[in-house]
Amino acid sequence: MAASLIRLHFHDCFVQGCDASILLDDSSSIESEKTAIQNDKSIRGYEIIDKAKAEVEKICPEIVSCADIVAIAARDASFAVGGPSWSVKLGRRDSTTANKNLATSDLPLFTDNLETLISRFSKKQLSARDMVALSGK
Repeated sequence: MAASLIRLHFHDCFVQGCDASILLDDSSSIESEKTAIQNDKSIRGYEIIDKAKAEVEKICPEIVSCADIVAIAARDASFAVGGPSWSVKLGRRDSTTANKNLATSDLPLFTDNLETLISRFSKKQLSARDMVALSGK
């Protein structure tokens, strides 16, 4: 699940910042990012974040955001499989909105050519090298 948790974090951050908006379900006021073509049936790990949040809530209710849990889970998953670790600054706030349209327009598609991929990453101040690192297997 390491790659899935890293991808979940990446797809969350790429849309409207690292705010856990990808975790929000459809409602009368929210069109979920989960159903964007780039996320639908390809993002996994929601249940791991839900379990971690439930455990954290038992210890310190209403203190730790889901956004922080997603970031920490990605970092810890990377380290657990021999990848890099990094410092995670805490204090993110959870979003109360999602943006399926932005997810659909901004997230890379598996059918994108190299020029389009580089452009999508560049719009987020990420280099071609960053793109390769985030896309690596």
